[in-house]
Amino acid sequence: MRRIARGLAVAVVLGALSAVPVGLAQSNLLQIVFRVPDGSPIRSSPVIDLAKGTIYFGADDGNLYAIPLISAEQPRRPKWVFSPDPDPAKRRPIRVPPVIDEARNRIYIGADDGKLYAVDRDTGQMIEGFDATPRTAPIRVPPALDQALDQPRVYVGADDRQVLALNALSGVVEAAFKAAQGAIRAAPIVDFVKNLVYFGSDDGVFYAIDRGNFAEPKLKKEIGSPIRGSPLLDILGTEAAIYFGADNGVFYAIDRDGKELYKFETFGPVRTKTAADPIKNAVYFVSDDGRLYALFRNDERDSKGQAVPGRERGKQKFAFSIVTDGSPTPLDGDLPRSSPVVDRRLGATGTGTIIVGSVDGNLYGIDPDSGRARFVHAVPGAGNDPRAAIRTTPALYVRGPGSFLDIYVGADDGGLYVVTRRP
Repeated sequence: MRRIARGLAVAVVLGALSAVPVGLAQSNLLQIVFRVPDGSPIRSSPVIDLAKGTIYFGADDGNLYAIPLISAEQPRRPKWVFSPDPDPAKRRPIRVPPVIDEARNRIYIGADDGKLYAVDRDTGQMIEGFDATPRTAPIRVPPALDQALDQPRVYVGADDRQVLALNALSGVVEAAFKAAQGAIRAAPIVDFVKNLVYFGSDDGVFYAIDRGNFAEPKLKKEIGSPIRGSPLLDILGTEAAIYFGADNGVFYAIDRDGKELYKFETFGPVRTKTAADPIKNAVYFVSDDGRLYALFRNDERDSKGQAVPGRERGKQKFAFSIVTDGSPTPLDGDLPRSSPVVDRRLGATGTGTIIVGSVDGNLYGIDPDSGRARFVHAVPGAGNDPRAAIRTTPALYVRGPGSFLDIYVGADDGGLYVVTRRP
């Protein structure tokens, strides 16, 4: 892979430079849905609750908001607002996405005050009797819900080096694992087949620990660089791959035993979560070098069943620049990044589109075959106002018989925005 200059929506497709039509960024503005009253940034990725018709997200004002998914009011009036503390001065930012627990009708949300809160989905009230488990350090990654055990658990990591296993009903700590050193900034995920919990740490180690006892780790994959790219478990037929990124600029793919399947080098830390698309045979992630990368998920084969040279698993399919020259807002080490998501509407013209936000204030939709822009929508003020940055992962809502796609993102200007894409 060769180094390329950063520029306005530039794509590199299998090593070739391809320009994306200039002016797309100005074609459409994102529409405001809600604005945080004091203008605090929204850096907690929105999560859609279809059963309740609600969008949940946190903000830097320390509140958790519930906004109606469908409303005639624009901007929309919140259904409820959860404030962890009545004193605004004592609240700390909420920068992780909430996790919905449908079985217990609650939401789990971590905050910079080191607490994990359980909130009623209908009322926005804190669940009585749930131990918020105060920590000594911020929670900067979303928890993982494990409902397969006899007693459901919530796994949550924090900057105090620990991953705690909490009782999902009471919040009581049932087990704890402490990394050698460094914060937990790669969110835990559960492998139900292997009975393991995976996560990465700033100590440069990727861990796998037993779900039941949290004793000695079953796997310690030493990378030698902080791991802040949250893992994704991708089932490949009878095999599986675990993807994660590290601050050394490397994207890793390992198997469940820790054996390296491949690694791919970029020019900046990899701190986003990966998206996998079996239909397009690709995996996507973003690097702090300002590019979204697409790699082949599996070997592509010819009619004789032979791997096509240059299209083997882990090889670059394309790279797309999502940071325009002169972007006023730099990537900050302690702030979230927007991770890519995939439009999975079958039969729609947008099927397979990779959607991701950027600190340049644009929401990009990228063609999975050509690596070129299908659309670009901007936060008002993008290109001039540093508060227009999008650091949240898009939330997708498919509605209506025509399969219209609503894309929601939060921005640093305190706005929750939406754009609708036609089938």
